[in-house]
Amino acid sequence: MLRAVFVRTLKAGVTYEQFMEAWVPEDVDDYPAKVSVSRNAADDRQVITILELDMSVAEFEDKRTALTRPDALERLAEIVDTTELAGLYEDVFGNKDL
Repeated sequence: MLRAVFVRTLKAGVTYEQFMEAWVPEDVDDYPAKVSVSRNAADDRQVITILELDMSVAEFEDKRTALTRPDALERLAEIVDTTELAGLYEDVFGNKDL
């Protein structure tokens, strides 16, 4: 299991709907990831996006461009003030190990 994690601070006045429109692909049929977007309870401009992907790093590299819009970086640049974290993480252990 992989997780792509992004912590971003939106520009003042940007809505969550605008944020989603900036990166969600137009065709989400058979989307290969479970996605969650949450806001920081102490700062509603900060959002964390987590994509859970049941695939290897090599498979991720092959499918990476299908996970967002082709122009997502440009669209996000218009509405995101800062990106504090952007990374791809591999599971070391999960719930079954607790």
